[in-house]
Amino acid sequence: MKQQFPPQLKVDLRDAVDVECEMCQNTHFVPAFIIKNIPALVSPTGQETMVPIQVFKCDKCNHVNKPFLSGLTN
Repeated sequence: MKQQFPPQLKVDLRDAVDVECEMCQNTHFVPAFIIKNIPALVSPTGQETMVPIQVFKCDKCNHVNKPFLSGLTN
């Protein structure tokens, strides 16, 4: 039996809206990392663990937009 794949959407990126920095309206971002420390008491391994999570910061002012942090900060 042949596997069925969903149809591919054809998206013209010229129609997409650029994401802007919430602080300076720049449209260029660079990768950055937030490091989360998981205490041993709640870690699945029982050992303290540090977990890097990639986010994007503004290339001009270093701000990280709130949607990029969704679910990551207190």
